[in-house]
Amino acid sequence: MLVSCFNVVPVFAQGRPGGSSEKKETVALRIRTSSIDETLGEKKAASLDDTLSLNFQNMAFPEKKNTVAASHLGNIGSPFQSKIYTDRKAKHRFLFLQPYSQWKTSIDEWLFFNTTRPYTNAHYITTVGNDYSQEEDFRFFFTVNADKYLNFGAEYRSTSARGYYSNTATRSKIARLFGNYQSPRYEAFMRATYNRFENYENGGITDDRYITHPLEMSGGYREYESLNIPVHLSNTFNLATCRDVFYNHKYNIGFKRQEVTEDDTVEVFVPVTAFIHTFHLDNGWKKYDSRTANPAFYDTAYIDNTHTADTAALTTVRNTFGLSLREGFHSWVKFGLTAYAEHEYRQYARISSAAIPDSSESDPFKQMVYHRENLVWLGGRLASTGDSALRFNVDAKICMLGSDYAGNFEIKGDVSSRFRLWGRPVYLAADGFVVSRMPDYFLRRYYSNHFDWNNAFRNEYKTRISGSLSIPALGFDLSAGVENISNYVYFDRKALPAQYDGQIQVLFAAWKQHLGYGIINLDNEAVFQLSGKEEILPLPRLSLYTNLYAKTKLFDVLTLQAGVDCRYHTAYYVPKYMPATGQFYLQDELKIGNYPFMNAYANFHLKRARFFVMYTHGSRWFADPNYFSLPHYPLNPAGIKAGLSWNFYD
Repeated sequence: MLVSCFNVVPVFAQGRPGGSSEKKETVALRIRTSSIDETLGEKKAASLDDTLSLNFQNMAFPEKKNTVAASHLGNIGSPFQSKIYTDRKAKHRFLFLQPYSQWKTSIDEWLFFNTTRPYTNAHYITTVGNDYSQEEDFRFFFTVNADKYLNFGAEYRSTSARGYYSNTATRSKIARLFGNYQSPRYEAFMRATYNRFENYENGGITDDRYITHPLEMSGGYREYESLNIPVHLSNTFNLATCRDVFYNHKYNIGFKRQEVTEDDTVEVFVPVTAFIHTFHLDNGWKKYDSRTANPAFYDTAYIDNTHTADTAALTTVRNTFGLSLREGFHSWVKFGLTAYAEHEYRQYARISSAAIPDSSESDPFKQMVYHRENLVWLGGRLASTGDSALRFNVDAKICMLGSDYAGNFEIKGDVSSRFRLWGRPVYLAADGFVVSRMPDYFLRRYYSNHFDWNNAFRNEYKTRISGSLSIPALGFDLSAGVENISNYVYFDRKALPAQYDGQIQVLFAAWKQHLGYGIINLDNEAVFQLSGKEEILPLPRLSLYTNLYAKTKLFDVLTLQAGVDCRYHTAYYVPKYMPATGQFYLQDELKIGNYPFMNAYANFHLKRARFFVMYTHGSRWFADPNYFSLPHYPLNPAGIKAGLSWNFYD
């Protein structure tokens, strides 16, 4: 576990009455953070970003700090897909929640706390200007320890955007309760979450010339008012919710032994065997609602040609039972070994395709059909995390029972090493996986007002291997790899699921470099990708993020970071977005890219507070006006954003 510790000014107790005071006790703040894996609850390295002084302003964009380039509808909270293949990580099994993965926090990403004093963080990010352009991101986070073992807390987050373009408003609300108990013998981690994502759909603008040739469309004005640009859809929205409850706990059996320190001899508990149980209940629900007919936008209307109210849902219940031989209970035990079994229950719900008599008063959008699956997995894990010179982890599991999934398997592993070269620490790592998986039920069978498919897909088979080299003292990171995909499932040019009968190779390499001289700094990040079948899996060849800034201290207490950053990727056939399903699908009519998205900002860090002010999309005034995120969805115009984050340690 990586420990994040923060020390604050000592707090002194008040002295005896009479005007004098004396030092009685020094209370130091210590915050320990760790993350766990979703299957077995094993702790992993983690860090706390809420105290970082640099680049807070990036949280104002949909990409945040998570990816170099992405497709989105412009606003925070809108459907999202990274343009970097290796960053496309589905955080939910429910197909119709995957476009909101950027706004969810999976169990693997969540931080669990242990702190000597209460810790609170509040942040607020907004735009400055007209009401129609308002974007807001508010977060309140609190955690406290009841004793040295038990921690609990809560988080509430609300994001909203009215939208620069007609019918693009978004609203998201996230609420969480969490806690953990970490004693030598018993450990437990809990999280309960409610997510609600709502975005209005406009289907994109009707004519790209409103952006690319505004003089032609606006009667001679340099820019066409964004809210007045015609769009395809109105009175249409997507609503998705997710509720999940996660609980992982383990009981350690071991022995006590004496350990000698510099000052004393202490008795410590040494775990030998652990009994593990993980419970995860997850429910996802989606509704696509349109109160008007859209005959020009959709080719078909299977249920009703005047309005749409499509719904679908997935409920998953997983129970995992494991038995682990703990690493390090003896000097010759250099690794841990775990065996586990998992039962997974899935219930899918969709609109029934059965015909309803014309005389019936039943609402066809409420006639549901259910599909249920019961799966049993067996798995094992071999891991060595205690050796700083060489660490490794191998995890494998296979589905033993499940009509469509029997024989599916996953094997993944990683290895890392740390050594010193010319006095500097160097990190080498490699990882890979082999996966054989049946495509999801909703990719095989789905029925709605505008889409109906029934596919007999074969297993997707993916193999990846990659490696990385990091030299922190030089600000240098380099990684590269290759993935081979057989029977790749995608959404074709009609926005229908399809399977490619062949193999696709994806080559990728990423380079990060920090350069500095005095107060001047330059951060660069470049990602190269090469798809072996660009007409099936299109990717930008080169994606860049560069950040030129000055960093200095003012008045010995205020850290200032002021600079200009830019995102850019080469042009390619960026997939379109389909509002009715929320999925991204192929197109070969329009290339998007070769556009620099630039911002000027000033970022400040004063003790417990971080704040910024930023002028976004400044390149709008001098670059070729071809600023699209994906076909017919332009990026937001230029504007001013500001944000504040405040930490409280009591």
